Amino acid sequence: MASSADRKTIIALSLITAVCLAGDSMLYIILPIQWLEIGLNSLVQVGVLLSINRFVRLPLTPLIGYIYKKLRFHHGILIAVILAGITTFSYALVDGFSGWILLRSLWGISWSLFKMGAFLLIINLTSEINRGNLIGTYNGLYRLGSLVGMILGGFLAEAFGLKVISMVLGLIVFATIPFTLKYLPRIIVQDPKKVEKPNALRSLRLLKESRLVWVFITAFLSVMILESMFMAMLSHLIHLQNAAHFHMFGLILGAASIAGLLQAVRWGGTPFILPKIGEIVDGMKQKTYFLSFFLLVATALLFIIPFNIPIFIWWTLLLFHLLITSCIATIIDTIFSSSLTKSNNILMVTIYTIIVDLGAAVGPILGYVLEGIIGIAKLLWFCAAIFLMLTVKWVIISSYTKRNNTNCNQSLYIKKLDKSL
Repeated sequence: MASSADRKTIIALSLITAVCLAGDSMLYIILPIQWLEIGLNSLVQVGVLLSINRFVRLPLTPLIGYIYKKLRFHHGILIAVILAGITTFSYALVDGFSGWILLRSLWGISWSLFKMGAFLLIINLTSEINRGNLIGTYNGLYRLGSLVGMILGGFLAEAFGLKVISMVLGLIVFATIPFTLKYLPRIIVQDPKKVEKPNALRSLRLLKESRLVWVFITAFLSVMILESMFMAMLSHLIHLQNAAHFHMFGLILGAASIAGLLQAVRWGGTPFILPKIGEIVDGMKQKTYFLSFFLLVATALLFIIPFNIPIFIWWTLLLFHLLITSCIATIIDTIFSSSLTKSNNILMVTIYTIIVDLGAAVGPILGYVLEGIIGIAKLLWFCAAIFLMLTVKWVIISSYTKRNNTNCNQSLYIKKLDKSL
């Protein structure tokens, strides 16, 4: 069970990550709207820029796993902070597609170090009874960086410009270096004698388990569609639905401002919602039923959103969809981490990270390409069909698991009864 000190360590890492994430999140609001101003030629290039950091992570993820085997833990996070500071500050200096490609690639390396480091830290400092809660705490708190980034991208960047905001954010990122060295542990395995030696064969056998395979598939599709694709296209979707601007209470709100406001409410709420979701998951024997329910809700929302709905109801549905997406991510992370042991966590986290990164990389560019071919309504309905099939599959898995557990319990009861007779 995680001690108070361990909880504080996880919170410290989440807040450092939040500061470094703000610049990246800002781009999801700014780029789809102001792509001409920063030297881009098309929305496809926007999709590429929002994807390239994920593609870079794919071949580098095994290297990141190796780095965490060889370096002290806080050194890995320190490298991530420095790279995040360089990329965020340089958003103010770059002009043209090639320069943006370079910066987004560097950010991809930084985020890989953050993401894998966080998973390893949480797995080593938590147990089955609190892992979901602390995964939810981490996911909720680090996304405060997205909250700040969305506000900056949706409001202040339109007023002060991308260059000023990027420079300020970059300097703030560099200011977190002393906190990284002070509050994060040098190593995350405190007692090596209690940890089994890594067994690659045992880890590979886990990959044959049907349930784990479907965890990987669900994580891939959820990140690709719900998180990556939808988030990259959010301001564009609002722009198509609301035209260029919307008048409310005497204010003129652009698509970027509306998207930023919705994301701000989302990320402001997740520090309170996700720990509770994780706590509920921790207390459930059949965690997969909970996942099935949220997948079904996501299916319904993807189907409804393309329709012509009164604008305030439509915004509410968008917000609900964003919150459901965050909940699904926390549930999947918790289910995945419950299958790990101290001996195989680096290898399995590496595989999981590669799969998630692949989904995140494909999402934005695939979304904009398909939107240009079939239109955004048919694209969302197609995604709804995918999630409906996922929901059905997880209901089947949940029922099969429950039946097996019941049979096992009955067999044990019969054996005990025979012995007593």
